[in-house]
Amino acid sequence: MTSNEPLQPDDRVSTGLSGLDEVLDGLRIGDNVVWRVSDLDDYRRFVLPFVDAASDAGRQIIYLRFGDHAPIIPDHPSVRTITIDALGGFESFTSRVWHLIEQHGRGAFYVCDSLSELLNAWATDAMVGNFFRVVCPFLFELDTVAWFALHPERHSRMTLDRIRQTTQVMIDVHRHGDDVQIHPIKAWRRQTPTMFLPHREREGQFQPITDSSDATRLQASLELEHLHRQPLLDYWDRLFQEASRALSEQDTDCIEDLQEQVLQVMISRDSRILELARRYLSLEDLLGIHSRLVGSGYIGGKATGMLIARIMFPIPLCFVHFGRP
Repeated sequence: MTSNEPLQPDDRVSTGLSGLDEVLDGLRIGDNVVWRVSDLDDYRRFVLPFVDAASDAGRQIIYLRFGDHAPIIPDHPSVRTITIDALGGFESFTSRVWHLIEQHGRGAFYVCDSLSELLNAWATDAMVGNFFRVVCPFLFELDTVAWFALHPERHSRMTLDRIRQTTQVMIDVHRHGDDVQIHPIKAWRRQTPTMFLPHREREGQFQPITDSSDATRLQASLELEHLHRQPLLDYWDRLFQEASRALSEQDTDCIEDLQEQVLQVMISRDSRILELARRYLSLEDLLGIHSRLVGSGYIGGKATGMLIARIMFPIPLCFVHFGRP
């Protein structure tokens, strides 16, 4: 996405905070803004001024609610909240969001729950990245402004890189006690001498950290933090790696919880199927199934039924009669 056209006054959008507008040189129509946070309260505190400013400007504001966390936006007279179920899978969820964007047309503003919540429904980083790469360009084409959050420690580097390449604005938020720092990572079509430096918040303003010793200490602490928390593997792979560890170490405190997690993302979310699967498929069984999978996600209803039937009736399946006599 490149353009040499001069910006028009109508292209500018306020974040609702004058200090943040100064750091970013304002937002632009078409911007997708991704906030990388460790605590959703640090996303929420930036969302609410943005919503108030958009409301004052007469914008249509839609809050896409799909996470299990507390609402990002409490009841607000100018915000329409639309709840979307992500448990139906990637295709159903993405199609629903696409149609909602299409329905609300040009110029609508969006606030979304944390993208990381989609891992709870899909269990794979690849689908989270793919969802963003599908939806972000469509939002851009319709002259919207959309805000997203994610927890970087829950995603692989590949997924974070894909989201970074696709979005127009990406901002890291770091908190050390009461010390809040923002660090713009990407701001497409704009640049100032200090824009991409870390900025420390002071009484509503954001001061760039230009002192070399202060910047060095901050960078060292951030690198250490990322080293300890940034996963190299996809969420799906990490889940099964942890399950293997729990079994090998006979970690009984973890085995039951991991069995439930695996059942939810590989077998089914149907309560009747889950009841049978909990009874007949151990975590060891589930790891054996995983070792034979190509790709990730649900194995399918027929395959699930056959596997449970084989355990319930331990005879060759060729002698099991299905259907009418």
